[in-house]
Formats: sequence, structure tokens, C-alpha cells
Amino acid sequence: MATLVPTLTLTSSDLTSDSLSLTVTDSLTVTNPFIGPSKKACAVSGGAKVDLDATGSANKYVFVKHSGYQSDGSTATTNKLEVHLHDGSAARDVMRLEAGEFAYFPLLAAAKVQVVSGSSQTILVEYAFYTKG
Repeated sequence: MATLVPTLTLTSSDLTSDSLSLTVTDSLTVTNPFIGPSKKACAVSGGAKVDLDATGSANKYVFVKHSGYQSDGSTATTNKLEVHLHDGSAARDVMRLEAGEFAYFPLLAAAKVQVVSGSSQTILVEYAFYTKG
């Protein structure tokens, strides 16, 4: 068993009349299997969704980031990254990430994450999975 410490910080001095300063930290117990920070290329719109998934039968913590680059890792793209959750019977389009945006969320063991580009360019996706301990 190991410990994973996620921290989310939201700050702004001009969003509202009051300054925003919100920080949330947790300490999560994780175990094998896991996929540390990795990269995969996803297909263009209309292509096959690419699985970003660790094997195992336990719940997971998932990190997904739109790198801002096409699959070659050097050509910029502004295409949206479509993130789908597959529940065993169908894939649901649950979020669209723009270049540089990311998501971190818990995922049930029975579900898997799939990605595809929202347009005509491939996207290099950064991702990680950590199995809940």
C-alpha cells in the first residue's frame, strides 16, 4: 500500500467582489495495479475511442489531461478532447477538455475511460490510474 496526496487549489482576485481562495487536500491509500503518468494518442473524431484503463477489479483514481499537442508531441492543437466513461454496455460522453485542461476523479471498478478527438486532429493525452487500496 502507498499514499497518494491530491491537492486542488482555486484562487482568484477578480472573479467576485471577494477573493477566492479554496484548497482541498486528501490522503488516499492506493495499491497495485497502477499506471503512473503516461501518454497515448487518441483517434480523430469518428475514429475508435482509445481505452485509458488499468486492469483490476477495484475502484480507481483517474487523472486525464489534454496535452495541447497532436500525437507527434510537437504540433499544437486546439481540438477538444472528448472523455467518455464506459459502463460495460455503452460509452457516455461526460466531458470535453480543451488544451491544457485536466480532470481528476474517482472511478468505479466496472467503468473504463475512453478518449477521442473532437475534430480532425489526433491528440496526445496524458493520463494516470491509481487503484484504491
